[in-house]
Amino acid sequence: MIESMLTPALALTVQEAAAATGGDSLGGAFVGLVLGLLQLVVSLAIFTFSINQGLSVVSKMIDGIDIWGEIKRKNMAVALLAAGAVVAYTNVVAGGVDSMTAGLTTLVKGDLSSGIGALIGGIANLVVAIAVAGLAISWTFKAMDKFTKDIDEKQEFRGGNVAIGIVYAGILVGASELIASGVSGVSSGITALINALI
Repeated sequence: MIESMLTPALALTVQEAAAATGGDSLGGAFVGLVLGLLQLVVSLAIFTFSINQGLSVVSKMIDGIDIWGEIKRKNMAVALLAAGAVVAYTNVVAGGVDSMTAGLTTLVKGDLSSGIGALIGGIANLVVAIAVAGLAISWTFKAMDKFTKDIDEKQEFRGGNVAIGIVYAGILVGASELIASGVSGVSSGITALINALI
């Protein structure tokens, strides 16, 4: 009954915790609900942070361009770039949130040493993901500067070149998917190391 009122991810967390703490017991469902709500709160806080950080990194890369001013002028190139940066940032950071949640779920299932290892690994993954997300956006701009020596990207963005906005947004989103996979590999390694030390 409770699970039918929740989002699919939250309902899954409730079901996993209930199974781990004794089937469909009310206590297990409650623990799962608390974990799911914790994940939701952390996700919302990190999402807000990700929007701010994604736009901040883009603003530094195209210094001299007021992102919100350009969006107000209906500059689609800058709007696409900003949207791509936010999606890229959140893609990378989402893997960190997933790892942290997996650690909490393992801990609730009663496997204390594995749960602690998974939780610490998940938190470490989240920290790495936040750090790497900004670097990924910066690297994309630096790489594109090398590939497009005959194009002044900042001038193209100022001029509202939608094509360059689409290309940059696509590259940022594609790169973020690859980088998110790499970051999750770091989390697995950290978790394995912590489990070996415990």
